Amino acid sequence: MYNRRYPKFRNLKGKVGYCNNVDLPELSQKNGGHYVYIRKVDKNGMCLVSTCTSLESKTELKFNKVHQIKNGNIYPIPKNDSNFRLWTGINKNIQKVHLSKIKSIGIHHFKTRHHFMIGKNK
Repeated sequence: MYNRRYPKFRNLKGKVGYCNNVDLPELSQKNGGHYVYIRKVDKNGMCLVSTCTSLESKTELKFNKVHQIKNGNIYPIPKNDSNFRLWTGINKNIQKVHLSKIKSIGIHHFKTRHHFMIGKNK
């Protein structure tokens, strides 16, 4: 059954939204935020999300993030397959966030061929 407050929560699976760092349980930073990939939405409005991380700055690669790709902690998404400004990756860690805390859902996206591999990382 659908929740009356969020009737289209099934359509949110696989979308990217923005969440403040205060609302993400594993991040201790108070300012700023991260884009999150919505893996699943429950009936009560709780979402399982993975954070998106930038793998490069404006001028160079972040080698500590490239090392995390090598270890399998981050799944990289090619720049041509997304509409992010910089090369982006999805963290393997899964966090719970309420749907009301996620803003700007659907503005950023990446090709659907990556959804299976991101969903495979648990």
